[in-house]
Amino acid sequence: MKGITMLTTGVLMLTACNDNGKSTATVSDSSTQVKAEDSAKMSSEKINTGGVTGSQNEFVTKAAIGGMMEVELGKYAQANAASKDVKEYGKMLESDHSEANEQLKSIAAANNIAIPASMDEEHTMHVKEMTAKKGADFDKAYINMMVEDHVKDIEEFKKAAAENSDPAVKKFAAAKLPILQQHLARAKDIKRKM
Repeated sequence: MKGITMLTTGVLMLTACNDNGKSTATVSDSSTQVKAEDSAKMSSEKINTGGVTGSQNEFVTKAAIGGMMEVELGKYAQANAASKDVKEYGKMLESDHSEANEQLKSIAAANNIAIPASMDEEHTMHVKEMTAKKGADFDKAYINMMVEDHVKDIEEFKKAAAENSDPAVKKFAAAKLPILQQHLARAKDIKRKM
């Protein structure tokens, strides 16, 4: 009982510290323990913590998860690719997406938007598939994936830059478009040389 009281007090203190006129936390059953898988599921869902609708958070969630995957695969490419071009490409993606991920975290924090702490199941599977390969097999699969992925990303970022109702998210998407287009062009160039 003492643990429940302490948990409730902690939640109320967090709510009070974070209260900007809106209640952001409620306690329905303090004794319920959250399993790790439930926590991961919650972190990959559209979470609304600041009065912003879920659809406005969808871009942020997708961009965060995609950015995590790009960083992870970029690191793997540097260590396991056969081609110098693919290793350099991986380094560029790790650097650019790490920077973008940090900027996105800042925007999300400033706008009270929760972002996932880890990749969702789909992106985790992509990483597993890629990291099962090495050398030339990895190079070909990775570059093909990067071409496809960046085509989709560019469309999502264009849409967010034009339509997202959050000005900070809109500005972020517009600023990252040229970098994503550069990534796509470089991946296509590497693919042509293979």
